[in-house]
Amino acid sequence: MARLLILVLALLTSSTAAQSQSLIFGTSDPTISIHSNFSGETITLFGNIEPNVDGTMPEGSYNVIFVIRGPVEERVVRRKTRQFGIMLNADHALFTGLPSFYRVLSSGPIEAILDPEIIAERNLTAMAQAELALTETSGNVELFEAELVRLMTNANLFRTDERGVAFLSPTFFTTRVVLPANVPNGIFLAQALVVQDGQIVAERAQRFFVQKSGFERFLGEAAIDQPLLYGLACVALALVTGWLGGVLFRR
Repeated sequence: MARLLILVLALLTSSTAAQSQSLIFGTSDPTISIHSNFSGETITLFGNIEPNVDGTMPEGSYNVIFVIRGPVEERVVRRKTRQFGIMLNADHALFTGLPSFYRVLSSGPIEAILDPEIIAERNLTAMAQAELALTETSGNVELFEAELVRLMTNANLFRTDERGVAFLSPTFFTTRVVLPANVPNGIFLAQALVVQDGQIVAERAQRFFVQKSGFERFLGEAAIDQPLLYGLACVALALVTGWLGGVLFRR
């Protein structure tokens, strides 16, 4: 909490020292550590709209849209059919370059505060992310795109909250992003878009990191850097565990 207060104070006081900037944007914690008991985390994003060069604030009110993207991944969606009483894979769709986490938060309904052409141009919807990532399919395109969005939404990895941004003053805004327990590791990109009269008038981006720590990080790195030794160690551990189990049950 003390670190967050320091960041907020620095954000507010810097507005007089950097009048050439239109927007200042920060995060409460640049690094999220995942331990064995990790059950999710909440990160706070905040920003301040800067005055004009002459020190005056532009007229009118603002809205803000936050877009958070996780590291990209590849996903396959399959459709199963029953044949001779057995469920078998039928059509499939391959999605590459898909954000493993995608969250949009705004201070109002996005279609009401931002020009529809800009929404389409910026690919701000979850469906747009699916459309961009679709690489190949042997079935109905729209069906598979909708199914991907449904699966990612049910896993709490895709979500839109059109009341998720709050203004604490006419220019200072904040939001809280909930990272679920199944959040992927990697670099996350958070974008803040300031909207006025349906147009984006300022934007900034900020990165934060989600990474395993402790013994979990050691295991993950070993599996990637030394796959052969990692595999042998797993086999040895399984053999020892089986042997111990046999000894205990004989007694």
